[in-house]
Amino acid sequence: MLIKLKPFDTLFFRDSRPFTKGEDTWADFVFPPYPSTVYGAIRSYLIFKMGSLQDFKEGKFRDILGVPSEPANFTIKGPFLMKEDKLIFKVPYDLVKLKDEDGKVFLLNFIKKPSLLVSDFPFDYGLLWRGKENVDDTVGWMEQLNFEDYLKGRRQEFGFEKDGTFYKLENKTGISIDKIRGTVEEGRLYRFTMVRLVEDTSIVLKIEGIEEFDDKGVLQLGGERKAVAFEKMGKDSFEDLENLDLNLETGMFKIYLATPAIFKKGWLPDWIDEKTLEGEFKGIRVKLLTCAIGKYITIGGWDMAKGKSKPLKKAVPAGSVYYFKILNEVDKERVREIFHFKNISDEKAEEGFGLSIMGEVKRL
Repeated sequence: MLIKLKPFDTLFFRDSRPFTKGEDTWADFVFPPYPSTVYGAIRSYLIFKMGSLQDFKEGKFRDILGVPSEPANFTIKGPFLMKEDKLIFKVPYDLVKLKDEDGKVFLLNFIKKPSLLVSDFPFDYGLLWRGKENVDDTVGWMEQLNFEDYLKGRRQEFGFEKDGTFYKLENKTGISIDKIRGTVEEGRLYRFTMVRLVEDTSIVLKIEGIEEFDDKGVLQLGGERKAVAFEKMGKDSFEDLENLDLNLETGMFKIYLATPAIFKKGWLPDWIDEKTLEGEFKGIRVKLLTCAIGKYITIGGWDMAKGKSKPLKKAVPAGSVYYFKILNEVDKERVREIFHFKNISDEKAEEGFGLSIMGEVKRL
């Protein structure tokens, strides 16, 4: 089922780095929220819909919601931003923009590493800008039709939108209050950034593994537990993307991470050997040819079982791209079934991390 989330007001999603009021003056925000934040909000809503937190701790909802020390038995895909009825995607890291120019991004050339090149570059292929212009990494968003063209390799040039098309930032100031005295705590001033979605923009996700869910309602999401209206979506906005016709005749494909991925080897999936860059995932043998990844982010959270913060995990950010070559004789549709629109994160995949979307890689 698809769920649309629409906040009544601003939202606050902080990154996972430790923050102490008074010692740190600025709380950094993230947006869209990490999958675990949305997953936790859905889980909490269901806990209090079905009973109480104590019931949950005692395992009365174990079959669906798990227990504090175990994950729930449902999975999410997302979250995504959606403008009107079209999904929005972070610009892939194998696209760049011309320096000091906005509005267009360009696909880096996928080239074989020269045999005479001597370097510690580990890959057989690289991503190179062949133009004379200076280029920069791109921070922005692609609308669904543009993104599908990117996945199909139909064009080398694409339009993109800046953050302000879909949400606005509002800086706020806060100060800590002594809970016993009810007075202001000296030296506890801090600042933070709130996010306000623009009109016709919402957050959407797909939930799998739950048969019954209210058609509409209100749940709490993010910092300050802001109220967010939710409703089931009648139209499947994911359908076109999930059913995208992909041609894998070259024996190569790319994976775009629509959500951050937590890999045990840092930037490298656990099933890829660090020396040969080869590996097997659910019967599909592949070799990693090259990649374009962003700066790592940190993922944390709250451990309900232990009553303390979870250890921070490094994650590959959304928008990162991996290029693979298929090594074994396997039906191409099987490759699609394994990698397309699947959560492939080594950790917390059920919470929505590592949502993989496949794209074509053309012959050189």
